[in-house]
Amino acid sequence: MRSLDDAPYLDFFDPAFIADPAPAIDAIRRQSCLARTPIGVLVVEHAKVIDLLGDPRLHSSLLDFVRIQGLVDGPIYEAVATSILAVDGPDHTRLRKLVSRAFTPRSVERLRPSMRALAAEQTERFVRAGACEFMTDFADHYPIQLICELLGVPKKDYPLFGGWANALTWVLSLEIGAHLDEVAEGLVGIGTYIETFIADRRVHPEDDLVTALIHAEDGGDRLSGPELRTLIASLLFAGYDTTRNQLGIGLFLFTQYPAQWRLLAEHPELAPKAVEEILRFQGTVTVAPRIAYEPLVIGDYEIPVGTIVSLSTAAANHDPAVHAAPERFDITADREPPLTFGGGPHYCLGANLARAEMQEALVVLSQGLPNVRVAGDVSWRPRSGIFGPTTLPLAFGS
Repeated sequence: MRSLDDAPYLDFFDPAFIADPAPAIDAIRRQSCLARTPIGVLVVEHAKVIDLLGDPRLHSSLLDFVRIQGLVDGPIYEAVATSILAVDGPDHTRLRKLVSRAFTPRSVERLRPSMRALAAEQTERFVRAGACEFMTDFADHYPIQLICELLGVPKKDYPLFGGWANALTWVLSLEIGAHLDEVAEGLVGIGTYIETFIADRRVHPEDDLVTALIHAEDGGDRLSGPELRTLIASLLFAGYDTTRNQLGIGLFLFTQYPAQWRLLAEHPELAPKAVEEILRFQGTVTVAPRIAYEPLVIGDYEIPVGTIVSLSTAAANHDPAVHAAPERFDITADREPPLTFGGGPHYCLGANLARAEMQEALVVLSQGLPNVRVAGDVSWRPRSGIFGPTTLPLAFGS
């Protein structure tokens, strides 16, 4: 048995690693199943990542990531601490049971016609121009409108929710300190709105998710008012910004692999496989952060209690022991499912919804944007949180 001092070291705050993690990850993989980092360990082996995602000795470390950035109390800290993304054990199980019925495959299937119609409506606005800025013209609108429609938010308020979601997403990064004012403003805005919205739905119920959550019951148990507010806010920023950025990543990848785009246009039935390959090749979320609540052994390394254990889903998705030619982007390949949505108790609640949204969007976009290509400078968010393009200018047509 070895201590963590014996593990290879990886500084994942190094700008060179942030710019291009693959060479460093490959070097670690040749030596070990994990690396020691400035804040804990990073697990890179597919088999270990899968096992640890469901290990009850590991809990969500979202709150610990907030603490190491100097945020230890106040409204933002309390909101994170009570979020379904941060709680564990019986509290987490209880919340998931009460809300999970809204995200079953059957529930999501009913939304596909709305997804298809909205994707077509958004695309129609720029298709004749032969060019677009994909993030502002499509990705900024499509997922937020779908999540708002699911919640039951009136159309006139969609832009408000988009702004709040953009602000709250910094909670899932290592840059929250630089964006505290944005996060605080988003938290107050959405909290005030949701409180009024919930009160209205209690009196005037509708066929929407908020009404369903108000009446969700399991053995006499119901969500409290604060739990409702926190849960709806969590669903908003977890279900919007991730899908938004993953769509941007997907379109960028297809500009780099134009034969794959043509193949998708000719065979729209490949959309489900295309989404899985995008998620595997470059996920918008690259790490599942955990913390050890009990001592454990990973490989032959002893992991003490309190160690932050970052499970690299990105590295696992490129592990050559599992994926043949992992650096090949191929929407026809039969591969193991990507781990981008995590696993275990914290498996992404909205995974079914996100997959369906992307599948429907890609079918519409591949039909309407032939010969898609980059038409300017692409800028990117840092890899220290939710990753994806901030600008993605595209041209298409002949």
